[in-house]
Amino acid sequence: MKKKLLAMLLSMAVLGSITGCSGGGSDEPDKLVVGSVIMNTSGEWFAEIMQGMEAAGEDLGVKVNIVSSDNEISKESDNVATFVAQGADAITICPISADASSAAVESARAEGIPVVTWNTTVNSQVDSHVGVSNYDLGKLTGEYVAEYVAENYPDGCKLAILGNSSYEIGVERCNGFKDAIKNVAGLEIVAEQDAEMQDEGLDITEQILTATPDVDIFWAWNQTSLLGCATHMQNIRNKDIVIMGTDMSVDLAKTMLGDSVTLQAITTQKPFDIGYNAVNNAVKLINGEEVEKVMSIELQTYIKDDAEGLNAYIEDRKSLME
Repeated sequence: MKKKLLAMLLSMAVLGSITGCSGGGSDEPDKLVVGSVIMNTSGEWFAEIMQGMEAAGEDLGVKVNIVSSDNEISKESDNVATFVAQGADAITICPISADASSAAVESARAEGIPVVTWNTTVNSQVDSHVGVSNYDLGKLTGEYVAEYVAENYPDGCKLAILGNSSYEIGVERCNGFKDAIKNVAGLEIVAEQDAEMQDEGLDITEQILTATPDVDIFWAWNQTSLLGCATHMQNIRNKDIVIMGTDMSVDLAKTMLGDSVTLQAITTQKPFDIGYNAVNNAVKLINGEEVEKVMSIELQTYIKDDAEGLNAYIEDRKSLME
C-alpha cells in the first residue's frame, strides 16, 4: 500500500510540475488554472488533500496543477514564481513558514493573482484561508487524555510527547495539548522531543523508553510521528503503553482495530475537505465571488472502541489503497 501511495504522490507532483497553465502553453487554453503549492507529499494526509483538490477541479471544470516544495523555502518560492510566470488564474498554498513564505505570496498578489492559503498561515495578506485551529486540534486530544487519565490512572501516570517546535501548526498543536492537560491530577510530562517523519517517531520513541521505561502514555503531534511510535510499540510487542495523537490514516485506523498495540485515540482534520474548499474558494475568487476570509473545517475524534467508525473510515478511503 505504501509503495502504491508513494507512486501516486510522486506522479501527481511530477504531473503538476510539467503541466502548463492557461497563460503559458496549456493544452486546454480556455480552462481556468489553479496552481497548488504543497509543503510536501509525505503520508496519507497530503494524498487526501490532493484528492480533494482534484475532485474540486473536476466538479468545477478547472485545471489544478499540483507541485511539492519538499519543505524547502527556495523551492516553494520557485514554484510560486513559475505559476506567476505561466499565468495561473489563482494559487493555493500551504506555506512552509509564516515569515519566510511571505515574499512568495506577496509576489503573486502583486500580479493580481488571488492566493488561498490552507493548513498553515502566512504573515502577509491573502484572499482566503482554509484549515483548522491547530491549537484546538491538539487541545481536543488533550481533553480526551485528561478524561482517560482520570478514569484509568487513579494513582497518576507519566506521559511522553513527540512534538514539534519548527512549524506553526506543530507549535500550536503542542500548546493546545499541554494546556488541556496542565491541571490533570497525577499526570506528569516526563519527556518531550521533536519528531516529524515516521522514522524519527520510531527512533525518538525508542530513545524515550530507554531513558524513561515507565512511561504510561505517548502523544504524537502528527500522522507520521504517530505511525513511527505505533510501529515501535508493535516491534517490541508492548500493549501496556497507551498511544494517542493527531491526524488519522488508513494504517492507523487498522492499527486501532487490531490488538498488537493500544492506540487509543486520534483527533483529526478532514484533509479531503480542506483540499476541496481551497480550490473551490480559489475559483470563487477568480469569478469575483465572495468567500469566507477564514474557513474552518470541522474536527473529529476516533477512538479504539468505535470499530464501526474506524471501519467506515477505512472503507471511505479505498481509493487511496488502489
